Amino acid sequence: MQKDYLTKLLGIHGYCVTDVEEVGDSKGCRMIRIQMARTRTGYHCGGCGQAVSKGYDHTWQELHHLHLWQYGTVLRFPRYRVDCPTCGVRTEGVAFAVVRGPRVTRALTALIHEICKVTTLKAVAALFGIERRAVKEIDKQALATIQAGRSLDGITVLGADEIAVGKGQTYWTMISALEGSRGPELLTVVEGRKERNLKKFWKGCGPDRARQVTHAVMDMWKPFRNSFKAHCPGIQIIYDKFHIIRHLLEALNAVRKAEFQGATKRFRGLLAGKKFILLSRQAHVRGKARQALNQLLGANRKLFKAHLLKESFSHLWSYRSKTWARKFFQGWVEQLKWSRLTPYHKFARMVEAHLDGILATCDKKVSLGYIESSNLKARNVIRRAYGYRDKVYMKQKIIQACTPWMNQFHPWAATHSLGP
Repeated sequence: MQKDYLTKLLGIHGYCVTDVEEVGDSKGCRMIRIQMARTRTGYHCGGCGQAVSKGYDHTWQELHHLHLWQYGTVLRFPRYRVDCPTCGVRTEGVAFAVVRGPRVTRALTALIHEICKVTTLKAVAALFGIERRAVKEIDKQALATIQAGRSLDGITVLGADEIAVGKGQTYWTMISALEGSRGPELLTVVEGRKERNLKKFWKGCGPDRARQVTHAVMDMWKPFRNSFKAHCPGIQIIYDKFHIIRHLLEALNAVRKAEFQGATKRFRGLLAGKKFILLSRQAHVRGKARQALNQLLGANRKLFKAHLLKESFSHLWSYRSKTWARKFFQGWVEQLKWSRLTPYHKFARMVEAHLDGILATCDKKVSLGYIESSNLKARNVIRRAYGYRDKVYMKQKIIQACTPWMNQFHPWAATHSLGP
């Protein structure tokens, strides 16, 4: 009676439980082995899935399965070889077993993939009592399957951003879809940031899908612009607001450094340690930090003007008319006359050279925060793992972390959806 009930709980059609025994520990996890006998009569080829009339010999195979209470579980069952008319001699296909890879059931594969979203490979291996490399292989295969099945149809707005990887000047390019049926998502990660590095993405995208792309959000990196214009005829380039503001903050910081070097001893003490409150938005500075900022701006006229220009520049993105946005920028540049803010003059020339791409936001409002948030999430993935030895797996984990629908944590929904 107990074995019949355990057979029902397992829900594996065509097999019944004949014996249960404890078999010791595996990686500190207490294990039990469930012996199963075959009750079904049909056979299927493990290669093509074709039905075969009979099997001619068998071996006993063991697969790790979901935990049974506090015990790790191993299923032991007979697995036959079949003579397939198409594939020849093959091991029979079993619905609850994965086709290739580590010897685990499909249910455990789905659960491991879900738990890998929220913790490390080492922790998952310790939880289920299996090897770390097996956990990595399971998660890697699952991510590869999802990535291969993703559709690029209907994507009209793309985003490109770079992320520094490792030591030195090593950069990877993250290409995102900012609008689509699934919402914003990271499509791929490309090694390098040159125009030739992006050719692989365009080849996989295809010329027909590339023609459907109407807008692209990026920083002012010339290879990005050239690559998108070469493959997407008529595309409108939109320069990312956050990268432009970053250049403005660098100009303000250059002014601060110049004032610090030429300051008297008394003013140096007032200026020291004020970098971050000076670069922050004034609305976000409160309390004692706000008092220190007001004291600093009141003591130096040049810093006061540089700070006001920094605060007002963000209004450029509030306009819906290109004409009025251009007039605002011209008025902002007029305020630089006789200011001797050399870094600001350099920044203004850079913005003027790319003004068409900045004002393109008036025609197409795109959520620009997703690109910056993806950059931060990618850095967190690398930091959490303390580095990756496998570049392919590292790219897969970055894509998963930056794609909301891929990163949703639903462990039991994943295992129950597999069916018996």
